Amino acid sequence: MIQDHAILKLIDVDIVVVFIVYLLMFYGEMWVGIFAFGQGLIIDIFSGGMLGLFALLYLIVFFIIKIVSRPLDIYSITGQMAIIYIAVLLKNILMVLFVYIFSMEIALSFFDFLVFIFSAICSGLLAPIIFYLLNLLNRFSISLNLGI
Repeated sequence: MIQDHAILKLIDVDIVVVFIVYLLMFYGEMWVGIFAFGQGLIIDIFSGGMLGLFALLYLIVFFIIKIVSRPLDIYSITGQMAIIYIAVLLKNILMVLFVYIFSMEIALSFFDFLVFIFSAICSGLLAPIIFYLLNLLNRFSISLNLGI
């Protein structure tokens, strides 16, 4: 039986991927690519992992999002959830692949793949709520700037 704190560890939302999709909807591609690369660098600096791993991963995720958002509608809720689901799932698979290629010290079980899928589902399902909150924050900051 899985304990309660173990269930909370399974709920993993990749907020950086959600931010990349949100920013891609409203800002230029170049700035979002820089944001993705910068977030990866920050994670690399503050984590104990291989340097450059997350910078490369989030840059690849940015390109995956760009490719997947062509056939899917990035402005619809179902399109956003599908794009984020695919991006998070591919990011997790690529991370395992890169760690295996460069260090060859990784052991995965079927449960690990289920956690990857569950993480992608959680990220996709929570994305519209996060987008709504970011839109509220954006409207609030605009109203403060206008003095309304």
